[in-house]
Amino acid sequence: MRVLTTETRRRIEDVIKRLSSGDPVRLDERIQLNKYAIHFPFIAGKLSQALRKRETLEADGLI
Repeated sequence: MRVLTTETRRRIEDVIKRLSSGDPVRLDERIQLNKYAIHFPFIAGKLSQALRKRETLEADGLI
């Protein structure tokens, strides 16, 4: 069983938060996020939610 450190979890949550709000995210951060999402289902779920939220905001013209 794999475990994330608190620092890693917070860093990932920050990237996901920036993705959902439309703020810029560097390519290396997105690559790292994708790697974690492959191995940790809860990260994949949070990422999916963030991307859906961003699509909604873009559709409403808020981003």
